[in-house]
Order: sequence, then structure tokens, then C-alpha cells
Amino acid sequence: MEKIKSLSVETEDGFVLKGFLHYPSLNMERFPAVIFVHQFATTHIIWEGFAKKVRELGFATLLFDLRGHGISTLQNGKENRIIFNPKFSSLVDLIGFFKKSASKVNFKKIPEDIALWASYLLEKEKIRYPIVYVGSSLGGISVIGAVSLFKADGVVSISPGPPVIVGEAVVEDALRKNVDFLFVSSVEDPLGSGKLVFELVGKTSGGVSIITSGNDHGVTLLKYTERYILDFLKKFSLKV
Repeated sequence: MEKIKSLSVETEDGFVLKGFLHYPSLNMERFPAVIFVHQFATTHIIWEGFAKKVRELGFATLLFDLRGHGISTLQNGKENRIIFNPKFSSLVDLIGFFKKSASKVNFKKIPEDIALWASYLLEKEKIRYPIVYVGSSLGGISVIGAVSLFKADGVVSISPGPPVIVGEAVVEDALRKNVDFLFVSSVEDPLGSGKLVFELVGKTSGGVSIITSGNDHGVTLLKYTERYILDFLKKFSLKV
């Protein structure tokens, strides 16, 4: 039976980040882990179905809410939530919400938040390397940046946003690391991830990309690419 733990960590700038660590149904002393990072204006819930399949490979999985999202909205004892109206009518509206939220809760800190979680898991929980970061959209560029701050063995970046979101220098440094990268996008991604993926994979020593037809963005791409991502993750699994 799977074991679930409710966890929280506090960032240097006072955000209390909350998440859930799921251990697989295996008798092992320590587990490799996959840390999932969701996209803007969603929560950790978007990963639940896919994360269950990842645990079947023998990984523990951490699903947490990003700063300003879901249950991670307290900063220094006060609520600091992203700006978003789910009834938005256009891509322009969505981009406007994103830009306002980026400065309000400081999206540039997200790679540090991911690194904080990875460090916590290794020190406090039954986690060992390999560790893999999986992120989508805002999370997709953030997991790349996190590599420059805390070692990961692999990264899956789905529909990554522009590097400027977390800092171009951080992303450039991460892409030079000896890490297995898998980039996923649709060719006509509405936010330009299709073109960006080609640029990012070209800056790695051995990264690979999966480009689908159409204009799907983020976790909606899992319906086409899930089996390939699971195959990528299998090489990091310690399941016997």
C-alpha cells in the first residue's frame, strides 16, 4: 500500500510551500524520486494520474504547489496569491495575469524552491539519487533552472516557457550540466515552446526532444507522449 506524507518547507523569502510525498508500494529502504512542478494557475493536482504511473516504476513522487498557488500562498504570515481569473477570454489576458503574478510572487525564485525541496527530501525523507525533475510550462523552464542549483540526474521539460522567466544565465548554466534532458512540445505551441525546444536541446550535450503535431500545451501533451516519458524515466528507476 502506498504511503503519503504531507510536507512543507519555508523559502528564504518567507513562502511556506506545501506538497505531498507519495512512496510506492515497494519494500525498499530508500527510493529514487521524481519532483513534479506544475504550470501557471494550476496546482499539483494536474500530475496525480501520471505520477501514479511513475510510482509503478519504483519512484517516490513529490507533488507540491508553487509559490502563490493552491495551498502555498502564505508568505511571512500573509497571503500572497497569483493574479488570475479562470474566466479569461484570450491569450492576451492569460499573459497579462502571468506577468503581474511573476513579479507579485517572484517566479525567478522557483528554481531555488525546487532545489530546496530536493535537498529536504535527501536529508529528511527516505530518498536517494537518482532524482528527476518533471515540469510543465512555467514548471518546464523552472526545472531546467533548478539543475544549476541542485543536482538532478534527469529533467523532463514539457512546453517550457521563455528562459527570462527564471533567468537566462541560470538556464544557460543548467544546459551545460551533465544531465539527461528530455524536452516535449507541440510544433504549433501557442506560447512558442516548439521553437524554444529546438534552441534548448541544441545547447545540451545529449538532450533529446519529442515534438508532436498540433498546438497542445503543457500536460495536455501527456496523452500523446506519456509512454515515451515513462520510457525515459525507466533508466533512472531502481525497481527490482
